[in-house]
Amino acid sequence: MLKLKYIIFFFISLTVSVISSQSITVVKGQILDATNKEPLIYVNVQFENTSIGTTSDIDGKFFISTTERIEILRVSYVGYTTRNIKIKPGQVNDLNILLDEEGVNLDAVEIKVEKYRNKGNPAVELIKNVIQNKDKNRKEALDFYSYHKHEKLEFSLNNVTEKMRQNFIFRKINFIFDNADTNKVNGKIFLPFFLKENLSDIYYRKDPKAKKEHLRAEKITNAGEILNSVGISNMMTQMYQEIDFYDNTIMLLTNGFVSPLSPISPSIYRFYIQDTTVVNHKSLIHVFFAPRTKTDFAFVGHLWIANDSTYAVHKIEAGISKDINLNWVRELQISQEYDWVYEDSGVSNSSGDNKKAKSLMLSKDEIFVDFGISKKDSIRSVLGRKTSSYKNITINQKHQDSVFNFSGTQFRYNDASSKSEAFWSENRNSPLTASEQGIYNMVDSLNNFKPFKRAMTIARLVFEGYTSIGSFDLGPANTFYSFNPIEGFRLRLGGRTNHKFSERFMLEGYGAYGFRDQQLKGYAALRYNIGSGQVLRFPYNRMKLWYINDLKIPGQELQFIQEDNIFLSIKRGVNNKMFFTKTVGIEYLNESQSGFSYSVGLQKTSQRAAGALLFDYDSINERMFKDAVRSAEVKLMLRYAPNEKFYEGATYRTPMLTKYPIIEFRYAAGLDGAEVGDYNYHNIQLKAKKVFFLPPFGYAELTIEGGRIFGQVPYTLLTAHRANQTYAYQLESYN
Repeated sequence: MLKLKYIIFFFISLTVSVISSQSITVVKGQILDATNKEPLIYVNVQFENTSIGTTSDIDGKFFISTTERIEILRVSYVGYTTRNIKIKPGQVNDLNILLDEEGVNLDAVEIKVEKYRNKGNPAVELIKNVIQNKDKNRKEALDFYSYHKHEKLEFSLNNVTEKMRQNFIFRKINFIFDNADTNKVNGKIFLPFFLKENLSDIYYRKDPKAKKEHLRAEKITNAGEILNSVGISNMMTQMYQEIDFYDNTIMLLTNGFVSPLSPISPSIYRFYIQDTTVVNHKSLIHVFFAPRTKTDFAFVGHLWIANDSTYAVHKIEAGISKDINLNWVRELQISQEYDWVYEDSGVSNSSGDNKKAKSLMLSKDEIFVDFGISKKDSIRSVLGRKTSSYKNITINQKHQDSVFNFSGTQFRYNDASSKSEAFWSENRNSPLTASEQGIYNMVDSLNNFKPFKRAMTIARLVFEGYTSIGSFDLGPANTFYSFNPIEGFRLRLGGRTNHKFSERFMLEGYGAYGFRDQQLKGYAALRYNIGSGQVLRFPYNRMKLWYINDLKIPGQELQFIQEDNIFLSIKRGVNNKMFFTKTVGIEYLNESQSGFSYSVGLQKTSQRAAGALLFDYDSINERMFKDAVRSAEVKLMLRYAPNEKFYEGATYRTPMLTKYPIIEFRYAAGLDGAEVGDYNYHNIQLKAKKVFFLPPFGYAELTIEGGRIFGQVPYTLLTAHRANQTYAYQLESYN
């Protein structure tokens, strides 16, 4: 994940600009009690003689903007003196506002400060009624529903400056500046650089319960193609999961947040009824909520609840406290609105006055996140915004069983990534804005610009390790040179064919030479994809045949990097016990969208001691000393990982945290006989992994692993518990 962040920020540095913006007046800041300097919550802030207003959050902070010419900001709060503050129109006004308590003439005053409590609080009683009725109000209470969803995910660089535009890097690519715009959150200039679109049909059935997504089309900008599109899609989907506040725990940015509608919410949140309002002829109760402890993984925001016996949520706006320890996140905002949907026609109607209206369904769903390494507004950050729109909504109309008859939760059409512009124009719920279309135009122009293409080639070599030479990828570059006590200086050169050579075949290999041991090593492999997709594209259905003759460190199983990486050559302690291994093998691997995968294989291995490692035998073994351990194995692997998400890089899969378990079973049978192997044994291993999200505290990751070997084998065939002497942390190893 750290590598992905570096890649993204590298791309940002190549696509920054500034452009003059339209005149907009922005006022932001913090409101404090003038006496004790404590933040004041829910203070009314309004532009004079307009209906444009907002309220301060749990930290007393607020933000308000307009394109109208305004000179006075009105700030009012019950029990405090109202202030009219002069502001500068057409500029960003950053204010610290102090409010004085309002004085009154009384003969005697008794001040009694009551601590917030749930008992007798009408807001808490209202929330308990919402919780009690939420199973009736959520859309999963319906027998069936379906809708067409158009989802857009956009990333932009925030706070770009004129100085950046004048940088020599961008003088020949001024066209990237045409897409800059004004950020309505802080009034600064931002530059969009990434856009991902999805078009999906969603189907739900209550009995037997199933929810399936048919991904019809997907479109992603990818400058230089240095990132795996499917991996990026998985990463973005994981970061911006579907949010349902009726759930007890809301997964967002790989963290679990306590919902304000969770049964435990009265012990996590403070609730205040603000007022009642009428929206589209419907009476709603406005409730403000905030966490009791600012550092808890909980939200700050507003709920609008039906003022009737349904206690249904019609609207919600939520954010987070600045005190939450959420890495890379400076600000987060969520906005959702619901409309009534009719059972017979699927037509949305906000009034809800038709008796056939059966359910409230999402009509607006937007998530905004400001990512940055600092909380300061002057520091550049990345803005991420996901918007979802819905149409063709139907409820309680039975679906054909065929829409549910596939494994997993998502069915991806084979041509999802190759839809025409005409298809997108016809099927989008709404057309792209000029800014959104500009992202596609900018990236297309960059990909055709030779200096940029050269820069992306260098970026791919640095972050992925490979560079393309026609139909061949040379790399990984970080293994070309390394050193260790056995080989001394080690030179290695290799690579693999890419999809230009063949979609279904891939040849790969390398040659290496150690100047101290003066021995040649090497690796060669052939992969063949039996399915219709690319050989290195999930899900796999392929055969692999390989041969390797190289040096290995016992017990070292690096997960996301090669053992002979130059950066891992420096190790802690003595590292002089290794063995030379020669292995030839064949394997078949099959994966499915359901999360179930299996492999079967056969391999023959010969191991010789190297360095200070000795292959010697006690006399009780009644065998002659041998300089090598020979083994032959038949292998079976079964793995179940439902809804698994990962980024698939050039060499490894980088997993993403989910709530689903991963269970893996491995079995190997040793074969003995002339010219085959010397040992007869059975090796059984079982591994289970589960992430437990524990809002508001965080999460815990539990891995249980065990196994047994039946038979007598030399120690090199025993389980050497994973050890790591490098300075880089490795998961599930003794570091």
